[in-house]
Amino acid sequence: MKQAIFAAIIACAALGRGAVSAKQPLIAGTWTFTVEHVGLKLVIGQKETTVAGTLSWPHGGPIKFMGDLVGDTLTFSGDSSGENFTLHIDSTGSLKEDGSLVGTLKAHFVDFTDAHQVLRTMDQEIPWTAMRR
Repeated sequence: MKQAIFAAIIACAALGRGAVSAKQPLIAGTWTFTVEHVGLKLVIGQKETTVAGTLSWPHGGPIKFMGDLVGDTLTFSGDSSGENFTLHIDSTGSLKEDGSLVGTLKAHFVDFTDAHQVLRTMDQEIPWTAMRR
């Protein structure tokens, strides 16, 4: 009987060690997001693996985004609009050992005439980096 209890304790301890996971990285805070040699303000809030925040954009209000940080992989999507445009972004990046972020942003722009008819659309894929402020 004692051997069975001892074996059960050893098995539980071994299973417990395997269940321990790496600590979730924290990226919440203010960053300088550099895209096409322009530094933009990136503010990230984080709750466990969920991220949300804003990315400044010189042509309108900030882009509000939501996403996830799973391990070292960051994904987020967001939108912004103005009188004569809309912008949607999807981005994937990764957290580097030095604490910086690096990734690619896919942007879909739609420009409108004053009569709110589509003037042009443009899709762009842009590399980016981000450093904590």
